[in-house]
Amino acid sequence: MELYPLGVRRDGSYYTRIEWASHTESDPTFWVANLIRDDTERNGGTWGANTKGPASVVVSFFGESQKIGKIRIFRNVGLDISVLEELAKAVDLYISNTDEPRKLRRKEDRIEDVPWTFLAHVELEKAEGWQEILLEQPVEAKYLRMDLLENFGTPIPWTETSELKLYP
Repeated sequence: MELYPLGVRRDGSYYTRIEWASHTESDPTFWVANLIRDDTERNGGTWGANTKGPASVVVSFFGESQKIGKIRIFRNVGLDISVLEELAKAVDLYISNTDEPRKLRRKEDRIEDVPWTFLAHVELEKAEGWQEILLEQPVEAKYLRMDLLENFGTPIPWTETSELKLYP
């Protein structure tokens, strides 16, 4: 039996916890919790932010600090009636090594009130499936923030993605 380090999945990604999100929905098909659920099927789950953008989410490593060298985002639009134009066109990624993000507790809280270190701006492909982001140099982080900036131009106010995975 192969053993994995504590906090690491079989695919080598870290277990993460969602700490705060600017947008989530009562419909489980669109819950922000789908970012960490290993469910990438249509009608199975996306994080559908009911906005054309931006929408923010903060994830942590259960209070630990981890080295991040690779990020994978599964692009999915969830429902059968959804169109690819609802996918996030671009994301901004930030990190924090302080406990400041713990201040974010309610929907009224403002993510701009927490200091962040900009990590990367990533243009996403207009296609379903995994997109991999390799960082030039691994970074140490306690928290990662992902902002869905805009969709691909649908008049429907949705910006979607699905699973977020972080690797050493």
